[in-house]
Amino acid sequence: MNEISVIGGGSWATALVKILTENNVMVNWYLRRTEQAASITKNGVNPDYLSFLKLDNTRVYASNDLDEIIDRSDVLLFVVPSANLPGLCSLIDKDKVLGKFVITSIKGMVGETNILPSAYLANCFDLTAFQQCIIAGPCHAEEIAKNKKTYMTLCSTNKGFVEQITNWFNSDYIQVNTSADMLGVEYAAIYKNIVGIICGMAEGLHYGDNFIAVLVANAIHELKLLLDALGVESSRLGMSTYLGDLLVTGYSAHSRNRTFGKYLGRGHSVAESFGMLGMVAEGYFATKGLTDTVRRLKLDLPLLNTAYRVLYKRMSAVNEFKLLERNIR
Repeated sequence: MNEISVIGGGSWATALVKILTENNVMVNWYLRRTEQAASITKNGVNPDYLSFLKLDNTRVYASNDLDEIIDRSDVLLFVVPSANLPGLCSLIDKDKVLGKFVITSIKGMVGETNILPSAYLANCFDLTAFQQCIIAGPCHAEEIAKNKKTYMTLCSTNKGFVEQITNWFNSDYIQVNTSADMLGVEYAAIYKNIVGIICGMAEGLHYGDNFIAVLVANAIHELKLLLDALGVESSRLGMSTYLGDLLVTGYSAHSRNRTFGKYLGRGHSVAESFGMLGMVAEGYFATKGLTDTVRRLKLDLPLLNTAYRVLYKRMSAVNEFKLLERNIR
């Protein structure tokens, strides 16, 4: 087994394809747009994302035929926005996924029931935990494209499968760690995108580094409360796949969630901010889903509450941050 089917054509999918092909893994790549697939096949370039990056197209079979791509390998990697997952899965015959391994790298919540991506796929295709794996950060696609040192975590309860695919991702600039904490890692990945939006709003509102450091400190506390309420062991919170991912999303200029939040802080509407970003900010969808979850858990998370009121209640970011100043320590 040295072949994988990648489903999704964004920047993170492109970065993962780069890693895989460099490790001599054959990639069957589903891209929704015919023009994308044609460009990758001919030039090794994704024209829409990371277009400066030249991929080894001798190890890529690109197509907009979803059924064909799924049929071509026994390992599927889903790398699509969480909001797009239900529509995508509705196009896939459950029998085609039978017996396959499924990897997800989706950092959002899915559907009206706000289910985790791994759980949604498990329900759609009758997957067991043994068949699933999650790729977690902290990883920015832009830095992987430039061979910047990166730590990645593969999360699964199936140790044998993780051992089998670790070399698909390991390289001189990628260090792969492993974890069995799928629930905690997936929720931490969702929450960190909301933190990115909050930090971006603070920058847009002209708060300084001192205040943003306080925001991040409170975010760590909120994440611990969330993990504890979910029954996840939070003593691992300081590890890179939890805290590291939160920090890079909150501080990095590569963070699309932070950039989205910055536009909001400057007074732009949600629609205007999405238009200027030109990409999906998963934290927008995650905010609603996680707010519903947190309400059921009876938690009070001021940063999450602020993001929800600005994004979904259309409250003024200026006023909401004045309130937030009084609710954090």
